[in-house]
Amino acid sequence: MRSIRFLPLLVLLGACAQTPPVPEEAAPLPVKIEKAARVSFQPTLTLLGVVRPSGEAQVVIPVAGRLRYPDRFRAGLSSGVQVRAGEVLARVENQDAEQTLAEDRLRLETASKELARYQRAFDSGVVAAAVLAQYKAEADLAAQRLAAAHEKRSSLELRSPVAGWLLVEKRLPAEGEVQAGTVLARVAAEGRPKVEARAAAGDRGRLREGLAVSFAVSGGGAAGIASIAGRGVVREISPLIDAGGTVAVVAEVTEMTEGGALPAPGEGVEVQVELDRREQTLTVPEEALVLSETGAAVYVDQGGIARRRPVTTGGRAAGRIEVLNGLSPGDKVVVDGAALLSEGARVTQIAEPAPANTTPGETPGAGR
Repeated sequence: MRSIRFLPLLVLLGACAQTPPVPEEAAPLPVKIEKAARVSFQPTLTLLGVVRPSGEAQVVIPVAGRLRYPDRFRAGLSSGVQVRAGEVLARVENQDAEQTLAEDRLRLETASKELARYQRAFDSGVVAAAVLAQYKAEADLAAQRLAAAHEKRSSLELRSPVAGWLLVEKRLPAEGEVQAGTVLARVAAEGRPKVEARAAAGDRGRLREGLAVSFAVSGGGAAGIASIAGRGVVREISPLIDAGGTVAVVAEVTEMTEGGALPAPGEGVEVQVELDRREQTLTVPEEALVLSETGAAVYVDQGGIARRRPVTTGGRAAGRIEVLNGLSPGDKVVVDGAALLSEGARVTQIAEPAPANTTPGETPGAGR
């Protein structure tokens, strides 16, 4: 009876001791594969630059006074506004100059009246020629003083010395008091502008004078993609490395694309330098690159297993990136889906559709 009593317990313990089911192995992840091969490759180096004019001229306030603007600039001067040579940008009202002009005008008027009176007296034979000559000299002196006063006043009209674009670092309000020596504005002279950029010191060895460059403006193309505004050539590379570990690169603009326009002087632009072409270079699509704290890497298909390969990258161009170390010709690189992989993951290659001109018996994607 006792053995019968413990029989349900034994059955329950036996059921708990059964082996758990083995989970099914994860299905391989479908990925696109590309065989690494050496090809001719022309990398590009992208730098950030600032547009500089071919020349500049400063407009400096000569005397203290009250600043007034003509109607065109009634709200003040602004950067990027195009001006003509000799155009009046502002006027300074100086009380001393105005008072001197008024006094000299009055002196000339008085001297002219006296001269006219003594001229009539001389014509009537009342006064001698020496007396008339004295009044002529006084009238001439008064006229010279008035001319000097007018010239001084005209110097208070601040004109653009050259044709170009305004560069205003500090806007001065209308009717405000200004001091002598204050810079009203700079004028960027018309002509071929230049672009000053900075490159990492490590890239200096890849740069040289004469390399072709393109200037890209953000948001100028469709869907906000950067568009090429112009082209040029590298003219100067500084031999000095600054405290930030960069070197100065100066490129001259040689042509503008149809409908393209560079930003105003002082504004930024992207500089794409076309480096020397390299033969027998390994490259991969940029989407094949996986970035992490340990550096750049790619995944290589080894018998259906993804293996992570650290790589050293170089230049970029047309959506591809140069691989200097870490890959060998023939390696099967995962080019689509790499971001979803981890070391040891199972992968399977996605079959690519056959080209329209595939001949019977030809394997799609052969040679990749």
